[in-house]
Amino acid sequence: MSAEVQHIADDREALKWALGSVRAGVAERLRLLRLHRWVSAHAVGILWVVIFIVSSAFNLGIAVAARLGYERAASVLGYFLRGFRYERFQALAAAMPVGLYLLMSLVVIGFTTSLYLNLRYRAAAFNTFCCALGLSLAAWLYQLGIPEYAQAISSPHRLRIALCFVLTAGVLGALRFGGTSPHSHLRLPDEGRP
Repeated sequence: MSAEVQHIADDREALKWALGSVRAGVAERLRLLRLHRWVSAHAVGILWVVIFIVSSAFNLGIAVAARLGYERAASVLGYFLRGFRYERFQALAAAMPVGLYLLMSLVVIGFTTSLYLNLRYRAAAFNTFCCALGLSLAAWLYQLGIPEYAQAISSPHRLRIALCFVLTAGVLGALRFGGTSPHSHLRLPDEGRP
């Protein structure tokens, strides 16, 4: 633009050209900032789903390893839990019904499906995440009713899990009832469907 303004003979026309160039530059910058905000919100959403996938797969993995008597595998996974005791966790895994393992597997599948749909910009990603979250909450509440759960999982860890559910429910509630469309991230600004 600066190279072209030097070829305009009339100063008034050159000033118009320069002001138009500034306007075009600012408009382009604002468009990029809107796109950046969209990418950031979408990236945070994807990261949130990935955290739930890893957490759910971890819970299922350590429970299955303890149930099958794979002490070494359960202990390696238990390294990430403060105060992990294999014998306590094995008692919890043995007290858990097979249906709970199936439910935990459905949770992992649900969150993974939500991630896939999110990466493909599908509107069903939000509802799939909510369903998986509901199943995850149901599985956790069921585990709370198992006496061995209190012995295997420390109180601070249970509190962190509860806070995670409350925080996630708060964010989802704000998206759903706060006037923000949960699917608004599915389209790029000023563009059609990708």
